Amino acid sequence: MIMMSMYFPAIKELGKLETLFENEKGAYRWALVNKDSHVNYYKSLDREALIACLKSPCMVNIEQKQYTLDVKDMIYVPRSANATIYSASDEPSLIVIGEGLATNKYPVYVKKFEEAEGFTSGYEGYRRNIFNMVDERDPSDSLLAGYTEGWPGEWTSYPPHKHDDKMEVYVYYGLEGRYGIQIIETEESFVAHRVKDFDAVVILKGYHPNVPLPKTRICYLWILTQLYGKRSLGVEVHPDFKDVPMGKTHLKK
Repeated sequence: MIMMSMYFPAIKELGKLETLFENEKGAYRWALVNKDSHVNYYKSLDREALIACLKSPCMVNIEQKQYTLDVKDMIYVPRSANATIYSASDEPSLIVIGEGLATNKYPVYVKKFEEAEGFTSGYEGYRRNIFNMVDERDPSDSLLAGYTEGWPGEWTSYPPHKHDDKMEVYVYYGLEGRYGIQIIETEESFVAHRVKDFDAVVILKGYHPNVPLPKTRICYLWILTQLYGKRSLGVEVHPDFKDVPMGKTHLKK
């Protein structure tokens, strides 16, 4: 059976960069850092990366320059560049990294969450707010990223869609001690993960809708890595749900 996804409980150990998944096309990693601990992040010379900051602000040093990220900000790390990361507050900061192959070397840039143009996608029962942080207009050869923040008790990543030309990581938040269900489905297999705040799921293939408990929101960081073809937000909707209206969306059918 081909592996479709992997679930990871929230990271607890400080100062250790852990790899969630890696193949020849990219990787997903994370770390929990505070002021007394930091991580040195080294990657292959032919890879670019996005670093997202969750839980509390963090500081990132790249090519002898320091950048401060607020919660949900992101920074782009060019090919052949590395980084040192540590917390910018008294609270631990959760660092999530997505990597992909890059031919071009673009400049470092920061994407501020407070400047992201969010919009509401879907209709009653599957409404969520979408915040594109790195989209097809931004410099990158293989990475796309953003945040999805679901409405209480409603589905997201719905109607079910897949993008088997891209792998993806979700890191969840906003569940406030409750949980949601992350589904991964292909024509042959079905898997359901129970997810809580700051858990992660790496999605390698398949349709992947999710839903929280009633009166609970499911929110998550997402980072996509293009595996082959042109970088895009193209998706394939499950054939049983093609008549479900998507409304305003960042995805392309």
